[in-house]
Order: sequence, then C-alpha cells, then structure tokens
Amino acid sequence: MPIRIATFNLENLYARFDFAGKVNREQRVVGTYAVAEKAAYETMRMAFEAVASDDVRQLTALAIADAQADVICLQEVDSQQALDVFYDHYLYPVLRQKFGQAAKGWTDAERLARDAAYFYDQRHVISGNDTRGIDVGVMANRAVSLRSNAELTYSFIADAPLDWPAIEARGIKRTDRVLRRDCVAVEVDAGGVPLTIFNCHLKSMSAVTRGGDGRAETQPLRLAEVWAVRRLVEQRFSGRAHEANWAICGDFNDFSEVDGVRTRHTALGPLLDDGFAINTMERRAPADRWTHYYPEGDAHVQLDYILLSPRLAAANPDAVPEVVRKGLPYRVPRLEGAPRYPRVGWARPKASDHCPVVIALDVPP
Repeated sequence: MPIRIATFNLENLYARFDFAGKVNREQRVVGTYAVAEKAAYETMRMAFEAVASDDVRQLTALAIADAQADVICLQEVDSQQALDVFYDHYLYPVLRQKFGQAAKGWTDAERLARDAAYFYDQRHVISGNDTRGIDVGVMANRAVSLRSNAELTYSFIADAPLDWPAIEARGIKRTDRVLRRDCVAVEVDAGGVPLTIFNCHLKSMSAVTRGGDGRAETQPLRLAEVWAVRRLVEQRFSGRAHEANWAICGDFNDFSEVDGVRTRHTALGPLLDDGFAINTMERRAPADRWTHYYPEGDAHVQLDYILLSPRLAAANPDAVPEVVRKGLPYRVPRLEGAPRYPRVGWARPKASDHCPVVIALDVPP
C-alpha cells in the first residue's frame, strides 16, 4: 500500500507574541489605529494577533487535511507546544469531521481499524539552530523515530567545493554549525519496509546588504547546507545511497529553474546535477511546478521539494507530486479564478506563503 509523504512550511507557527519581531513599537499602530499608551498598545496588539492567527490557522489546517499525508514534514514551527495547540484546536476538528464523513456505514470494527490513518497522534518538534527558534517537525499517523543533525559543523564538509572566502567573510569559522536550522532524519515503516526522510529548512534568501541580491548573497551558506545534507545521506547509507529508499523534503529557499528554464546560479546542484536525487516535480508541466509566489519579482518558483533516491524514483515512475494551492492569497496571478478556502484574502489571511507538496509512493523491499 502506498505511503503518502508531504512537506509544508507553516509560515511562523508560533506560540509567542511578536515572534516575527516585526512590530513597530515607536509608531504603535494596530491595524489603522494609532495607540498612544504603551500598555494599551501591547494589549491591543496581542488581541489583534490572536484574532488574525485564528483565521490563518484554520486555513493552515484545511491545507494539511487536503494533503492527506501519512507523514508530513513541517518547517517554521515554534515549539512542541505550538504544534500541539495547533493540532488540538485547529487540525484535529477538521480531521475528525473528515473521518466522520468517510466512516458513514462502517461497522464499529471498521471504524476502530481505520481511524488511526486519519489522525496524527505522532507529533514531534526538535529544537535546532535558528536564532528565532523556528524549528522543523513532523506529524505522522504511525510510529516514527527522529534524529537531529543540528550539531554538524563546517568541518563535516571540509573537502566540499565551497566559496570559503565568502563564508569566512561572514565571520564563520569551520568549527561553527553548518545547518541554519536542522536536517532531521525521520525513520518510518512503509508497509514493512524502512524509509528514511530527511526534513530540511535551508538558509533564507534575505538580503545581507541594503538593496542587495539576497539569493546570491546567501548562496554560499545555502550551498554548504546542501553539501551537508548530501553527506548525511551518503553517510547514512554507507556510500550506497543510490540503492537505498530515502527522500529529502523541506523548504530549500532556492530554485534551479523558473518555468522549466534553468537559472544562472543555484545552491541545489550537489543534490540535482549528477542525479544524486530526483526532483519529482519535474514530472509536472514546467509552468506548474511552483510552490511559492514572490510579488516583488512577480515570480512563481519551487522552494518546496520532495526529492527521491534514484531507486525510489525508479520504483515509482508514474508518481507525480500534488500541490495544494487553495490556501494561497488572491494576489497570486496564476490562480485567478481558482478555488480558495473560505476567508482567504487578497494578501492575508492565507494558509501560508508556501504550498503543501505531497506524493504517494510504493517503497520497494
């Protein structure tokens, strides 16, 4: 029976007020209202954020439920508490209703035997290296085991062909940690066959200099992470990675093409260029591979990936990833007239600025 694996950047699933650090405390503006007193401002801002997050998280839950994944890799999760609160108050009610609708006419024995597949009793978040505390996590409808690799340093990839001068110019030493967040190895049983999923969230493309090219400026750091991920896979399977069953999931914060046209530069080469991993999104039409929209550059690009080992890809030649876009805001041009979840807005609320990606796989013995 196929296993469905997914990846989804939840866009700041947090349980802390002003987690994103974007509140302008000098202007003290909430919505369109200016608030003179600091104490009143803080109270109003917290209430405003709470109401806004309620809409957002309902949409996030709908997107996850539509993915119908057995194992879903998550990025931008504040903490275990944040994930559990989200599950209990937003996702579980949606899943419970879907189960109730599907189970009409089932016997009690059938309900008992099949209910576990609808819910995510396995939920885990591991603290990584992000300075804001956003971590990667996983939800699953079956047992999983997780192993963090956040402690890896640049010495792990000392022989990799990196731009060491550019890295060291950022004040980074080879004894520093190489992963900006983490690459968590998730071990899961897929119908009696072990499957390893590497859940990653790579360095963002935020500009270092004012008005700079954020993607180019951060590429040396992201390239180092990509080499670290590759070496982790090679190490896990003792140099026989092409014969093993594994997938690399997550928000890579980079792309190698736009609508099928290769870009000038990308950090993803070590995973893609020599066939080390297979980007199954290339089985979709070139203009339909995107998972994220950049309004500033009017660009539709793929930032979210489910890469497969050559063996796993060959065993699933017809498996095509699904992209859940109903939670994206109405400002995304290519979705004009496309269905959305209730209450999605022009720019917000939205399920996330990323789309869930999911694929069904038969894992060969």
